Amino acid sequence: MIESSHLNQVGLATFVAQPKIRMRAVLFFSICLAALAFISYAKPQPYRAAYGSLGAVTAVILVLQYRKEQGLIRNRLSATGVVTDYHLRGRGAPHLGKGVPIIKYEFVAFDQRTYHGETGWGAQCLHKGSRLTILYEPGNPARNHPLRGFIFFSFT
Repeated sequence: MIESSHLNQVGLATFVAQPKIRMRAVLFFSICLAALAFISYAKPQPYRAAYGSLGAVTAVILVLQYRKEQGLIRNRLSATGVVTDYHLRGRGAPHLGKGVPIIKYEFVAFDQRTYHGETGWGAQCLHKGSRLTILYEPGNPARNHPLRGFIFFSFT
């Protein structure tokens, strides 16, 4: 039996919230990878190798991100975290506009230790001191991610 104070700490909402795959994200990335594959096929060398390599690297990164998210969902525990730092990365780069928002956060896991993390996904509209829900692996709380920063899954 889990104590009620522990339920408050880890967030009762995520015990109830069920993950749902974001089909728009899957469709978007599939179309992007298909476009890279088509361009790779249609272009002559050396462009063929460049676009093919870019498509392969992108596919590997997306599969790794999906597996990370799926692993966190499968063995999920949650905690309430606090944003400790907010800054813009890439300011001054013409193609990034104002820059990419990056947050650093910390949370206390069930073992009463404080863990830290950093992400750019879902960081807009947050500021220093904001509270957010963090999912983490019980066996390794250092593997964690904010609930609102998942790319392939949403929680309802």
